[in-house]
Amino acid sequence: MPQPGATSRSRPIIVVVGAAGQSGTLLLSALRPVNAHVRAVVHSVAGAERAAAAGADEVVQAELANPASVRAAFEGVDAVYMIPPPFDPDEHTFAVTALRAAERAGATRFVYVSVLHPHTPALRHHLRKAEAEARVRESSLIWTILQPSMYAQQVYSTFGSGPSGTVRVPFDPAASFSVIDLRDLSEIAVRVLTEAGHECATYELCGPRLTMAEMVRIAGRVRDVELEPVRVPPSDAPLPPPFAKDPSAGADMRAMWEEYDRHGFRGNSNVLRMLLGREPTTFEEVAQREARAPALIT
Repeated sequence: MPQPGATSRSRPIIVVVGAAGQSGTLLLSALRPVNAHVRAVVHSVAGAERAAAAGADEVVQAELANPASVRAAFEGVDAVYMIPPPFDPDEHTFAVTALRAAERAGATRFVYVSVLHPHTPALRHHLRKAEAEARVRESSLIWTILQPSMYAQQVYSTFGSGPSGTVRVPFDPAASFSVIDLRDLSEIAVRVLTEAGHECATYELCGPRLTMAEMVRIAGRVRDVELEPVRVPPSDAPLPPPFAKDPSAGADMRAMWEEYDRHGFRGNSNVLRMLLGREPTTFEEVAQREARAPALIT
């Protein structure tokens, strides 16, 4: 199997930035069989504990707003997988910081996790990802950009895991969404980090398409409870606790709900199917798995 980067070491170093969240910890677990030294970059002690438990060979704390700490975290790296913090107004700046640190360290491969449809005019946090993508494409590194759709696990935890009864949805429940299983995303991440042939590629990664109402009811059926989605105006719905005290993130999230209310969030599954070499995991399969397992950190 081709390994990332040109190195004299027997085990090249893969750095995962943003390794402590649900997406990051699943990737760390997926990288366990790979002949590489996996270094998790996190920003808190609690995050370090989660990354270590997920299987990282090494855990380093760094702040993306501090270029010196990022340079230190990237020392000797061969490949970088960057999961940027959600709804952060400095995402494009963080991308440049990581790119410069990777170039300085002599890395050859850089994988950036963006979002499906980053050029959506109404969504500032998508446009920041589009700006970050532009910086990635301008770099001297071998780059790959992943553009995943909505995470199936996020849909389940937000709208499908509560008690029986009505489920408040801050957009039209009849709107259609393409959702991706984070384990499918991790499988693709391992491939683009360790295989040749993904240079200068931008991949739209979309799972099967369903309405939010269908997904809520599937989650209820899997859990043997009655769940009925009810639309709440985007402007009236409460913000999730991590974003409730951040005016910028809160505004971006409400804008996202309004966009979902108008258009949903749809994509095509062909690229994901091609890269997986099989059918993408369905939302019902994710819901069945999540219903059997302890809740994961988001």
